[in-house]
Amino acid sequence: MDENLAPIDNNAVPPPEKSSEEEIKKSVEAEIREMEKYKWCLGVQLRHDPLQDRSLNDIYCEWIDKYAADFRRSWEDKKNEGQQPMPN
Repeated sequence: MDENLAPIDNNAVPPPEKSSEEEIKKSVEAEIREMEKYKWCLGVQLRHDPLQDRSLNDIYCEWIDKYAADFRRSWEDKKNEGQQPMPN
């Protein structure tokens, strides 16, 4: 063992909260609903089915790049406040 390294204090940082499978499933389903809404809004904006121009993967990746971080933060905040996270 390297003598220059400080010993690790396992109690310094609490472990992340573990989510149950059911919570993870609800979160993923909510994200998929939001991506579908995004695709629909994009179609309204374009005035045609966006899948005529782009792949579904491309549209979903765009939503992930633009909105996923904020959505997940909002989801976690609602969960931590004891509310049932229900996206619009």
